[in-house]
Formats: sequence, structure tokens, C-alpha cells
Amino acid sequence: MLLPSGETVFAVEQYFVVHVDSQIISSSEWTLHETQVMADHHWWSALALRSTGETVWPEALVEMLVDAAVFTPGA
Repeated sequence: MLLPSGETVFAVEQYFVVHVDSQIISSSEWTLHETQVMADHHWWSALALRSTGETVWPEALVEMLVDAAVFTPGA
């Protein structure tokens, strides 16, 4: 990946699917670094993720979730 500064960066990203009973998210156990770099967080439904006007990364997240059988195609 090429940063706006011109620096080339190699990144290995990992994603995790988590199934929960509650949609409440706690930041009580976050590290100092996490509190400094995380601006917002919330759970997404398939419909909300597909229809949002917000920038979501990675760009192919919906397709990744369909491929992982988390979302159904077209749902």
C-alpha cells in the first residue's frame, strides 16, 4: 500500500467474526493505544453495511462476509 506521503507499507490484516447475545460494547478493558486510535464502534447488520454512505474498510468487507458465510448474498 502506498501512503499519501509516498511511503510504501506492507500490512497483514486479520478480521474476526464474533457472535454475541448483546449489542452493548464496553471499552473498559481497552489499552491506552486502543483508546487513542478508536474513534467509534458499533455492530452492523448486513443491510446497514450494504446501504451505508460511510467509508467502511476494507472496501470488499461485504463480499468477504458473504464468502465466509456470515452474510447471505443479496440479504
